[in-house]
Amino acid sequence: MTSRTALMLVAVPVVLAASSSTAGAQAWLPARGDGAVSIVYQDLFDKYHQTPGIGKVDNGPTTSRSMLVDVTYGLTDKIAISFGIPWVAAKYVGPSPHPLADLSGPTPRFYGATPLDDGTYHGTFQDLRFDIRYNLTKKGMVLTPFIGTSAPSHEYVTLAHAAPGQHLKQLQMGVSGAKMLDTVVPGLFVQGRYAYGFTEKALDISHNRSNIDLEVGYFVTPKLRMMALGAGQLTHGGIDMVLSPRLNLPASQFLHHDQITRINFLNLGGGAAYSVTERIDVFGSMVRTVAARNGHLIDRGLSMGLSWSFSARRGKGRAIAQAEQSLAKCVCTKSAS
Repeated sequence: MTSRTALMLVAVPVVLAASSSTAGAQAWLPARGDGAVSIVYQDLFDKYHQTPGIGKVDNGPTTSRSMLVDVTYGLTDKIAISFGIPWVAAKYVGPSPHPLADLSGPTPRFYGATPLDDGTYHGTFQDLRFDIRYNLTKKGMVLTPFIGTSAPSHEYVTLAHAAPGQHLKQLQMGVSGAKMLDTVVPGLFVQGRYAYGFTEKALDISHNRSNIDLEVGYFVTPKLRMMALGAGQLTHGGIDMVLSPRLNLPASQFLHHDQITRINFLNLGGGAAYSVTERIDVFGSMVRTVAARNGHLIDRGLSMGLSWSFSARRGKGRAIAQAEQSLAKCVCTKSAS
């Protein structure tokens, strides 16, 4: 398998469950006038919270199921844009539902239990995501800087185990890289990304984030790829979680604790992708949290998806584009909370 053939066929995203990035920006871009529509289903299950100095705390299991529709389009041979929005449905079954909040007074007051933590699924749209990527080079290593944004699509509850997200605006800047390693092992490739996220403050507490994704893959056949996956997050700022936060945090911090907690994690797993036709790819992965500071520990993170490529070109231009394109896809999920 030549490097050129492999580049044409690498159409799988870094499928990483519970990455809080706005988009899984890829180094390979579609040609001008070409693009891809991706549909990704994700099922995340966790039982434990990680609390510094204590370790795993069993507060009852949370399950989150999401569906992401993402569209990527090549404006030029070097510039591509992507946008998408996920639908998230989550449920919490446990003895410690979050309370309702009364914000009518000078300080928040809490009572009862939020309907989101009643043991049934509650679904809604989460955050709108958009990014733009510029390919610097395709010789040797492919390098593609990007800038992306995410913003809540509407008002939604964040004080709940089954909250759909963190309801925070974020601006991300970073770079994606990819390289074929045919000289090491024919059919081997590696791609990854680093992103720094400038995250909207809550209670004037800074909690920007660094995210690193890595994928090492191998072409078992020209149509089948297997991958080892990793995703990590480091939060710059924020607060550590404590036992019984409703009692041991100030009322204002408890109200926003899912937004201001210092969440660090490392998720590892594996996946596969298969080219059904020249235009249709299917892919899937499974990941698990292996290390964390605060936040939920993923026991099982399953992702499955399909991507369909398209071309706005006709005739000869379309044929050339099909010969040179490599798809760009995006997977995002509910931010860890």
